[in-house]
Amino acid sequence: MHIVRRTLAAAAAPLLIANLAACGSSEEPEDDAEEDSPSAEQPEDSKASEGSESPEDQEADGPEESEGEESEDSDDAGETGAAGAGTTSVEHLWVDDSWTIEEIDDICGEMALSPANYSDQEGFFTCGPTAASALACQVEAENLVHCITNAPGRSAISFASHKAAEDAGTMPANEDALPIQVTLPDGVTCQPISHDHDQHFEDMFSWYSCDDGSELLTDEDITDTFAVEGETWTVQRSVDKGAPEEVVAGTVTFAGV
Repeated sequence: MHIVRRTLAAAAAPLLIANLAACGSSEEPEDDAEEDSPSAEQPEDSKASEGSESPEDQEADGPEESEGEESEDSDDAGETGAAGAGTTSVEHLWVDDSWTIEEIDDICGEMALSPANYSDQEGFFTCGPTAASALACQVEAENLVHCITNAPGRSAISFASHKAAEDAGTMPANEDALPIQVTLPDGVTCQPISHDHDQHFEDMFSWYSCDDGSELLTDEDITDTFAVEGETWTVQRSVDKGAPEEVVAGTVTFAGV
């Protein structure tokens, strides 16, 4: 009997060791699976994906903002263009070598000088008979005088005058000066005339004739030819002796440097 029991015990011992080994090997894969499993990292990844935007979403947001900026810029440009449309430029011009200059005798003589009607600067004057059309004069050097006679045509006269040389330096600026040339929006230029012998719409007057045959009308006085409000100069333009139309002058030009 003792021999049988020992035999059974000896046979059972290897089986027990085998079972223990099997149990140990079955637990090790479970530990490895827990270490290799990405389930613990998934909550962090899901939060990151919820708080961030894809490149497609970011690109979609960009154009919407740029379109808003472009629309604001275009609105500003439109407002600027509308404001500039009613603005008149004020310029000055004077005789240079490109002008046609006619040399004549002294037309000032011993007469007193008067501030030029068509210059808003000091030192500019007029003298002589109306027929001489000396619209604005200035002493250039020593006693040499230049006078504009036709601004759009770039015509002038010159003469020597001791009287003008003595008195021109004290000539004040004319605060009520009128343009020596007016340019309308379509490029038509107008200039002052000394006499008005024509008939005009409803017996109005014209002291400015234009190179296309139209004219600038006024009720009577030349000073009422222009209505000035801020930087806008408006005139009453008549075409073919018809009813005048109010036009904003593109440029008004005075004699000066």
